[in-house]
Amino acid sequence: MPVTVPADFSDRVSPVLVKELRQGLRAKTFIALFLGLQIFLAVMLLSAGASSGSSQAGSTISGTIFLFFSIAVLLIQPLRGINALAGEVKDRTIEMMVLTRLTAWRIVFGKWIAIVGQSALLFATIIPYLILRYFFGGMNLFGELMFLLLLFLTSMALTAVTIGLSGSNSVIIRGLLPILGLPVGLWMMMMLTFARRMGGGGDLMEAVSLSTKESRIGVGVFVLAITYLGGSMLSLGASMIAPAAENHTLIRRLVALVLMIAALAAGLFGDYEEELQLLFVFVIAVPALVTAFVEYVPLVDIVRRPFHRLGPAGKVLGWFFYPCWPSGLLFGVAFTALSLLALAFHNDASSYHHWDEEEWTVILGMFGALMFPAVWQAFLFRGEDQRLGHYLLLLVGSFILLGILTALSDAMNSSSFLWGFAWHPLAYVAMLEEGDFSDSLLLTGVILCDVVIAGILLFRALAGLLSAERALDAAANPGSDS
Repeated sequence: MPVTVPADFSDRVSPVLVKELRQGLRAKTFIALFLGLQIFLAVMLLSAGASSGSSQAGSTISGTIFLFFSIAVLLIQPLRGINALAGEVKDRTIEMMVLTRLTAWRIVFGKWIAIVGQSALLFATIIPYLILRYFFGGMNLFGELMFLLLLFLTSMALTAVTIGLSGSNSVIIRGLLPILGLPVGLWMMMMLTFARRMGGGGDLMEAVSLSTKESRIGVGVFVLAITYLGGSMLSLGASMIAPAAENHTLIRRLVALVLMIAALAAGLFGDYEEELQLLFVFVIAVPALVTAFVEYVPLVDIVRRPFHRLGPAGKVLGWFFYPCWPSGLLFGVAFTALSLLALAFHNDASSYHHWDEEEWTVILGMFGALMFPAVWQAFLFRGEDQRLGHYLLLLVGSFILLGILTALSDAMNSSSFLWGFAWHPLAYVAMLEEGDFSDSLLLTGVILCDVVIAGILLFRALAGLLSAERALDAAANPGSDS
């Protein structure tokens, strides 16, 4: 009986996925990357086979495989997504997609899975080389295969980040931020996750081999972190191209809320290092706060209607989950408070130390730095569709300011002038370096600074929500004022 081979993709497959896969696999960038990687690995293995007597041949092969595979899937492949959504907007084809039955989420997901599919093809072609490397000896087979898998999963998350950011109109945000920020952020996350294991004398392959409890926890935390980050960024990208009637914010904020409550419960009843709790909280909080503070979709009646059906409690709940900027401010302030509770309410019976005043000053300074750009946006910027670009530039500028202030205080051997920057939470972090002031004074100062910032954001949020509600009520009942 003849076997029927399908000549094309099934109709059940997303049209965006089919289009992007066909274009991506034919792209010169992918073809050059694919062929170049295969040629290089083949030549490398032949060279290693000629010098198989060397005791370092196996480790050299592994290191080279991981290096070039990392460049391919952690840098080149994710960067192919920096124009994924902006290109559709520029070519004015996004409106045609939205007019079909394709939702914004399916459009974003299709573009993401197309690039991930190409990365999966590179991943599949690497495995035979890694298995051949086994015969050179000295290989932690499971550890290296697991590390290769983690590289691929990380590539999926980084691709989600670039595609999510590609909805921004700012070329700087779409281009420079992924190129400069992603490698640094990825390296910091990996070091924070696996540093303790590696610090105990083991190497990275042992740290990801799942052979110990610490290894399993580290790998699990890392996978959950990049999954949450990737999902948040894809949701952000969908929000940027979606009609105002689609509420992509609800699921994103609910997931963040559930994860933070879980972190709070784990801190109360668990017995582990507070540094690990800090990692949990910041990994959950940073994407949630950034995406909340950059919302710019106007509030429409079809979005608030399901909340109003729940009565007064539903109306209040809607204020935290509307996909508009005032709601994002309100949610951001409340989520910051919940994050601090997750750090403060640690298990009293834990055998590990608790935060001191200096550490709390740094923590509150960092959370204040996340809220600070939103205050500037509230008064200085009116470009609704530029909120993401403005926020990230102000956030990066805040940390550059921290570096400048720290360098100046070191050069002058005095930090007294830093009180002139007391309106910025990171100024108190810079003051800690010199030690000219007591920790309790700096802690009090950063608390007051954060409270003032949160108060301003709450005022703007409530004023904006009340104004939007009144406008929608007036539009729904045009004769009520007469």
